[in-house]
Amino acid sequence: MRRFRAEKAVQQYSVVDALVAGLFDGEFTVAEVARGGDFGLGCGDHMDGELVVLDGVFRLFHGDGTVTVLPPTETLAFAEVVPFQADSSEPLEEVADLSALIEEVRARTVSENVFHAVRFEGRFGSLALREARRQTKPYLPLAEAVHDQREVTVTDAVGTLVGFVAPSFFQGVSVAGTHLHFVDASGGVGGHVLGLEGATGELGIETYFGVSIRLPHSAAYLGADLELGAEVDAAIRHAESDHQR
Repeated sequence: MRRFRAEKAVQQYSVVDALVAGLFDGEFTVAEVARGGDFGLGCGDHMDGELVVLDGVFRLFHGDGTVTVLPPTETLAFAEVVPFQADSSEPLEEVADLSALIEEVRARTVSENVFHAVRFEGRFGSLALREARRQTKPYLPLAEAVHDQREVTVTDAVGTLVGFVAPSFFQGVSVAGTHLHFVDASGGVGGHVLGLEGATGELGIETYFGVSIRLPHSAAYLGADLELGAEVDAAIRHAESDHQR
């Protein structure tokens, strides 16, 4: 039977509800987030791009197709990180698509009521990725801001999926269910994962029994109405899906 340390917690900076409301200013430095872990995901200042944190390197994949390795002084609007060390790891062969991979992950989690970090390193027949474009003030709500996101399909890719599985009742605090970003072996291609086909590789999973959240401190956040009701789930699902235009 696997043994777990109950004190382990995901380190989170801001909440998804703040993004849904259009609060995209970067308030947390890379240096601050890096103290919480060397593995994770998020988005940049002005909701610029898709953040992938792997082996301590913070890469931001922008909506114009470029990538930046972020310096410690750069700020982020949202991030989730952990000091990843897999509780379990095993090879997977010929995973048909994203739904099949999510099922493989779900079969290896200990409960739907706790957090898990997911690392899948392998080869992919194809990956559908998106990168959010930098927003300008006055910000639109998230569901409208993602309409101009960049979507691209890459084939015969080698790299790593980085992400988390969050309990359904944390929707709005985090992204409920499985949320994955990708970075290829060169570090030059990546983004939020919309779909995949033909994956073979090594799946590692770590269980977390808590989440520690740092909240923004800007006047915009302190004065925001985040009682968003039922629209939160729909807005997040819309933002996480493809074909936004």
